[in-house]
Amino acid sequence: MEPRTGVVQDAARSVPPESELRVELDSIQPEQRLVTGIGPWDEVLGGGLVVGSTILVGGEPGIGKSTLVLQISGALGQVGKVLYVSGEESRSQILGRLRRLGLNPGNLLLATTNSLAGALAMAEQVRPVALIMDSLQSFSPDDEVFGSGTPAQLKATAAAISGFSKKTGVSALIIGHVTKDGTIAGPKYVEHLVDGVLYMEGDRFGAYRLLRAGKNRYGRSGETGFFEMTSNGLVPIADPSSAFVSDVHNLQPGSVVVPAAQGSFAVLVEVQALAATSYLPSPRRIATGLDYGRLMIALAILERRAGTSAGGKDIYVNISGDFSVEDRGIDLALGWSLYSALRNIPVRDAVMPVAELGLAGDLRPVFNLHRRVELGARMGFREFVISDKARDDLSDLNGITLHRKRYMTEAIAIGFPRGAGAAPDVG
Repeated sequence: MEPRTGVVQDAARSVPPESELRVELDSIQPEQRLVTGIGPWDEVLGGGLVVGSTILVGGEPGIGKSTLVLQISGALGQVGKVLYVSGEESRSQILGRLRRLGLNPGNLLLATTNSLAGALAMAEQVRPVALIMDSLQSFSPDDEVFGSGTPAQLKATAAAISGFSKKTGVSALIIGHVTKDGTIAGPKYVEHLVDGVLYMEGDRFGAYRLLRAGKNRYGRSGETGFFEMTSNGLVPIADPSSAFVSDVHNLQPGSVVVPAAQGSFAVLVEVQALAATSYLPSPRRIATGLDYGRLMIALAILERRAGTSAGGKDIYVNISGDFSVEDRGIDLALGWSLYSALRNIPVRDAVMPVAELGLAGDLRPVFNLHRRVELGARMGFREFVISDKARDDLSDLNGITLHRKRYMTEAIAIGFPRGAGAAPDVG
């Protein structure tokens, strides 16, 4: 079908000249960012909130999303006006939280409405530096067409807020709900509409919270920041390793300390395993903070490659810190932890495993090896078991011994006292 001549002519008139289409790298200016001074938040975003960007913040109910965003609002109030629009909580509830957190509401404007058009109209009139929308599910562009929480409502609302930010330069923070598996509720298309997606993780009854960037157009995805929940709100944790690991020496059987990668840095976590006699036809296998499949693979490698069976045993594995670790660099530590629990023998003091595990029982290199070993050395570890295929330059790290090994059995010989392999299984 031939395009209509008039349409082509109209489109041709709107095309910018070629000079405006050329790319001049020297003329590119860095993005303007709003820096809050709240370290983990700024770092996760890559240096602060980019002006005109739209960020979606998700997490389980009660994890602290609204508390965090309210603290961010207070910090951004030092730069200019912040408009906080709530479609879920009343004005008195939010004011009560402000009072408990001891925040200065000097530049904070607070509105409660479920009307998306009304919220954007207020933002258009006020022109704040940041617009807070709490939450994505509670606003609708047209109550007669869209039901609350439906895919159409979520897409239309996210698109309208993102478009408003791009047009006006007002940065937007949207609080979103999550599903049972921890992802943002709604179609994946919603995440494509925004510039960044941040997840708050942790045990809502525990003290620690992890803020992770699942997507970031203006920075590195996967970056993480750590907070502690207190009566005064979320407090940044400067040294997460000391918070999540209480003692790196004289560990009990089943406990192994290892550096886990979190974004561009590493944090020490403790992998804990417990083996107990099972009185069930099918022994339990329970993993907390770790993928269940990785636990089963580690058990299979131990049985097939290291001659240690977990048959007839209930196995429990836990990661310290109340958050999940997806880093494959803790595989060897998981294997050691299970071996230690099954044999009831502690790992040698000041020895740290840093490697992935292949199904053949072979050790594989990890990324950011230098940073992991450096962190371990700083916390008092002096021997490190790594893959013989690792090519990282560690020559600047003094006072440590590197054991470059190829297989799981060789690593076990280094990590446990001589003769440990002959110890009997425990019930």
